[in-house]
Amino acid sequence: MVQSTKANASDLTTQDIADMVGNAVTQAGGLDFVTAGQTVVLKPNLVVAYTDHYRMSPADVTVNGIATDWRVVKAVADLVRAKVGSTGKVLVMEGSTMSTPTAYSMLGYTKANISNVDEFIAIEGSSCTDRTTTALVQKAGKSGTQYWVNKRYFEANVVISIPTLKTHLNAGITGAVKNLAIGTTPMGQFSGADGGSASDCTRSQTAGANSIDHSTPETLGAFIRDYYSIRPADFVVTDALQGIQHGPAPAFEPKGDSGAYWDYASSKMNMRLILAGRNAVAVDTVEALVMKCDPKKVPHLTKLEADGLGTTDISKISVVGNQIADVAKPFACLLTDICPGK
Repeated sequence: MVQSTKANASDLTTQDIADMVGNAVTQAGGLDFVTAGQTVVLKPNLVVAYTDHYRMSPADVTVNGIATDWRVVKAVADLVRAKVGSTGKVLVMEGSTMSTPTAYSMLGYTKANISNVDEFIAIEGSSCTDRTTTALVQKAGKSGTQYWVNKRYFEANVVISIPTLKTHLNAGITGAVKNLAIGTTPMGQFSGADGGSASDCTRSQTAGANSIDHSTPETLGAFIRDYYSIRPADFVVTDALQGIQHGPAPAFEPKGDSGAYWDYASSKMNMRLILAGRNAVAVDTVEALVMKCDPKKVPHLTKLEADGLGTTDISKISVVGNQIADVAKPFACLLTDICPGK
């Protein structure tokens, strides 16, 4: 874990971020497991590119906290390109809640900014209503349930999850695990009865035959555990430059019974951190503790721990660099038993 000595996340330059990512990756053991000619998927979290509930106010392109800063992805892409060489492929793959190509464009995910990426791919396919399966394969999760999975994502030699530091109103925290388990689901296969719209890629927030049940942390955690187990992350780099409480975006979390939603300005948390590691459950455990949340109350983490895919026991996790006690801040969340905000 690396924290900048600069006062604010907004002060960080592209070179500052590259140095932080490089240091964090080195502290986590490096990328020597990535070899020439491989295909590597980089999966950021571009949940939405707006700061308000009605999608009228575009987020800043960098350090907005809601979406992974493109400069973090650039830093990872540069490190990966040095390993895979000219014969390898570096793919950015994402499934936003809005049209992913639009999110890419609004958030700086372009070839001009991230030159070492070969393709920017929308997991949803041609649109948010694309129900075709030609680019998908069916694979079983830990429970034995068969799910549709993007074929190029599943067959990649390496998957690197690049999430953001945020709470989540339905899951407690986001992080490396949820970034893959929800953000790589092909929209057309998980959209619920209404089928979505051409620009709304929100995986249905209620139970349904083809939707992801967000009704309780347990039901959502069960899905996350199952889908993540199909293709776990090989490495994690967490963008914790600008954290967000009341996440995954303040515009998503209701503020009491008022009918209003949390405002963006008061939900930003100036953290100036990069986290990296080989095990996503362990990195997410550290992430939770940095937000003063309880990882042992996050269902998807404890379920994956029971499966032997990681640990939520901080005594079994080696934290190198900055220590949790020195950087932790209380993040508030609708699920106060997980993230009390104090």
